[in-house]
Amino acid sequence: MIDNAQALPLYHQVAGILRQRIEDGIYPVGGKLLSEDELATEFEVSRATIRQAVGELVIEGLVVRKQGRGTYVEARDPSVLQQRFRGSLGDLINESARAKTRNVDVAHDVPIPVHIAEALQLDGPTGTIVKRTRIMDGQPFALTFTYLPPDLGKTITPAGLRKKALMEMLMDSGISLSSASQSIRAQLADLDVCSQIDVELGAAVLFVERIVHDTAGRPVEYVRSWYRGDRYEYAVTLDLAQGQDGDENPYRKLALRPGRARGPGAARRVPAAAGSRVSRRPP
Repeated sequence: MIDNAQALPLYHQVAGILRQRIEDGIYPVGGKLLSEDELATEFEVSRATIRQAVGELVIEGLVVRKQGRGTYVEARDPSVLQQRFRGSLGDLINESARAKTRNVDVAHDVPIPVHIAEALQLDGPTGTIVKRTRIMDGQPFALTFTYLPPDLGKTITPAGLRKKALMEMLMDSGISLSSASQSIRAQLADLDVCSQIDVELGAAVLFVERIVHDTAGRPVEYVRSWYRGDRYEYAVTLDLAQGQDGDENPYRKLALRPGRARGPGAARRVPAAAGSRVSRRPP
């Protein structure tokens, strides 16, 4: 279960798994963790490694050691950030009023990656780059880089970002936002990320890329963000649409026909079900 080849220390890997079990309720509040010997056997590591892993959870306030009785899961400290945001792009803009920024840096007419310039449909690989650390209730949850076309980027200032969300500033400049496409995948925190959102070097984070379009279909911003996994959640609600034209099974067409199996790596784009709703926590 524990990978000795990973860059992360063994105790940190064990702590991460135990932390996730607590988050998932496998170890409920008031519940007792397995003994050090039992955990050492399960994870195939030494008792010293288990002791160090549990010690990390003690420092975080997730568990408490009781002399002669074992280690127990503590109730969640209400001061710990536990927001769960739900809703549309508009909801994200409204909720972002709660999020503050620090370490704001705005650079105009600077080089940007070619693939981002192409995604923004720019004539050349220059534009505005906005770097900021997002915080909620005094705690960092994301490092964000936003790339903007030159004409839109010139309206963005550090002072403005300390008062309003970036998307709100774009709207104030006359931009009508319409839609966004987004992808999410796991990454390991590098030096820049870990220093900005207070995680260890190599810690697992959620990496999000998003392109926002206006009502004319023009891409107006390209966003790259690294989120702390313990302070960000992405949830999707799928409403299964009813069949049309008398089709009793609207999902039959999604099944592969005999002899039509695709090889590894092949994929088919399937239209989203009617009424699908995407929900996410802070942008």
